[in-house]
Amino acid sequence: MSLLKSLLILGACAGGIVLIAMTYSVHAGEECASLGGGCDNGAWDPMQKLDEIGTGAGDQTETSAKWPEKSRMVRWNKSAYGFEDDKTNVPEEGVQEENQPLENGNLQKSGESSNILASIEDISNNDILLDVSESSSTHIEGSAVIPYMNFTLGSGVLKPLSEMARILGDAGISRDDSVIIYGECLPCGGGPSIATYVYWMMKLLGHENVKVLDGTAEDWAAAGKPISADATIRPVKDYMPGETADVTATYEYVRSGQAQIVDARTSQEYESGNIPGSISMPYDSVLNDKRIKAESDLNEVFAGLSKDRPVVVYTNTGVKATVVWFALEMMGYDAKLYTWQDWLTNQKPKANTSD
Repeated sequence: MSLLKSLLILGACAGGIVLIAMTYSVHAGEECASLGGGCDNGAWDPMQKLDEIGTGAGDQTETSAKWPEKSRMVRWNKSAYGFEDDKTNVPEEGVQEENQPLENGNLQKSGESSNILASIEDISNNDILLDVSESSSTHIEGSAVIPYMNFTLGSGVLKPLSEMARILGDAGISRDDSVIIYGECLPCGGGPSIATYVYWMMKLLGHENVKVLDGTAEDWAAAGKPISADATIRPVKDYMPGETADVTATYEYVRSGQAQIVDARTSQEYESGNIPGSISMPYDSVLNDKRIKAESDLNEVFAGLSKDRPVVVYTNTGVKATVVWFALEMMGYDAKLYTWQDWLTNQKPKANTSD
């Protein structure tokens, strides 16, 4: 082959690579824009989107009738194994594939944790399943569907309790019902953050019989249980809020020194500024493959915390902090939620004493 011909072929290949790169860059830029920004130098870190609750950023996420496959194949670049007949990606016998659902039996649960974290096999016909995903088109069959953003005014600010109660009642849920919450924020990379957030919110409403599902719609489908593209329409009920649970910390309480303070943001965010005396414990330290870790592992994560003192957990708006807060509650700690935003708002500039 002549040198000129080789150079022409090499140039064509390079041009193709550049074209592919440019196409990907444009697509990524459009997706970042559609999600309300948050991209640095064209790179999008989905985990940074979790605390941008209520902005409607995830509303434009592409969905289809085959959401479980989409979430693995498109959003997370995962295999769709377990959701279709194609066994191309079936792992070797005895090998646990990374994206396959964890066996629920592997999560050893005490009476304390089983009161708030429900295994798939423990769900009964008396439970109301509530999908709080922001844009999923496939749900566990029989689920009520309320996207978690419906409960907020944006920027992590909840609607009045009376309005949240009305939303639940319109979906056919009363405070006496047994509710199991599940759902993921797909543009944020998945995980239980929005489920634990709505769980915390329902505790504010005084709802006692409420749990978070230990798994997702994907895990439900992989267990051979039915899923559906339709939400279940229930008769409207009157949701009457009860006594608000003491699950929120104030600025004065945080400053008082009564509680241990946990910063659940990333280590980089912690290093750039934090509440004095706080401990860095990124929210994903309590997760294993986007599910709450087993109790034995959580004991190691929380080894530096004392159960004799309350714990306050915070992130920017508190959404991701609810994952750590939930895990602390599961392990029997007295935990409360706080936000970095509130801390900054309450920081008053020192008076200028110079002449």
